[in-house]
Amino acid sequence: MADTKPRRQLGLFDATMIVMGGIVGSGIFINPYVVAQHVHTPFLILGVWSAGGVLAMLGAFIWAELATRLPGAGGNYLYLKVAYHPSVAFVYGWVLLLVTQTGGMAAVAVTFARYWREITGVSWSDSAIAATALLGLTAINCFGVRAGSNVQSALMLMKSAAIAGMVVLGLLLGGGRIHPLPLLDQPVSFGLIAAIGAAMTPVAFAYGGWQTASFVAE
Repeated sequence: MADTKPRRQLGLFDATMIVMGGIVGSGIFINPYVVAQHVHTPFLILGVWSAGGVLAMLGAFIWAELATRLPGAGGNYLYLKVAYHPSVAFVYGWVLLLVTQTGGMAAVAVTFARYWREITGVSWSDSAIAATALLGLTAINCFGVRAGSNVQSALMLMKSAAIAGMVVLGLLLGGGRIHPLPLLDQPVSFGLIAAIGAAMTPVAFAYGGWQTASFVAE
């Protein structure tokens, strides 16, 4: 009888690039100013990002353990099917297709479109650029897992180089002095807690790439 199990085509480097690419994307470039609108001191801003990182790491450990215990293909679908009922997994799959994953891809594509239009000066609308980008990436992934992974890895390396370049240029060309600021800009209260909670929302969106580990760890 022929082996019908999917072939393992991705290695550690590919999986790392996919997960990093899910995090170092539109969220990390767009959301910092949104976080700063809710919490206004460096201590709170860095604290919110650090707390989000800890939560994301805990989630990654949980998904890694699930992938180890249930190594079959399917990721979250398989986990829900085994833990609850096939109908729950079925509904999750359709919600992921029609709402969750689709909405996330749309948000990333629109963000890319805005940056692309600013850099290139093209007169296309954001929706046209976003649709073209999604169609192009879809076509690449139709050639197989390996082709999609290679493009993802190349884009991730380019983003890493761009970020490193900005940091180096900032250190070499930046000026000014460091001014001590208070840790909190308001007394500890329900309003401060609510602001921290609101700031955690864009942070959670930026760190959402750890969920990709459930698919690449199989």
